[in-house]
Amino acid sequence: MTRFEDILDVDFAQLSEPNVIAMSAVFAAATTIGTMVITIPIGPGVFNVGEIVIYTAAFLFGGVVGGLAGGVGAAAADILLGYGMWAPITFVVKGLEGFVVGQVAGESGLSKAIAVALGAPFMIVGYFVAAWILVGGPYAIGNELPMDIVQAVVGFAVAYPLSMALEDRLPELR
Repeated sequence: MTRFEDILDVDFAQLSEPNVIAMSAVFAAATTIGTMVITIPIGPGVFNVGEIVIYTAAFLFGGVVGGLAGGVGAAAADILLGYGMWAPITFVVKGLEGFVVGQVAGESGLSKAIAVALGAPFMIVGYFVAAWILVGGPYAIGNELPMDIVQAVVGFAVAYPLSMALEDRLPELR
């Protein structure tokens, strides 16, 4: 089976497994909190740690947990922060991002980097197009695009060592 086929090979029965439900809920909540509470102003935008949580969930528990953590957690943050018009977009782009990262990531650091390189464009391009339509081209180019790239790069740079540190502490949850 090729790697592309692996991405599409999803066992949806796992959605009813207690550990998948529990980890999805925990990481969705952590994504919401990380997006809302831990923010750092950078240049024209604001960096939050939600991306770190999404990638960590995807690296540790795979595509279903990563996708639900990203989609549900980040969309909930949008709603709670008063950016409800972004929530459906966020649900799709962050959900796809977390799902793809979790489906592609293997054990090696290289496979995790490749997974982010394949998953992050769903978020980056999705938000860029949405910002262009909803807010305008200058905002999309000057604010949204650079911040989303920073989110993805820093998200990977922190989530990779974090997931490696947690790997040995979480085997019973898999």
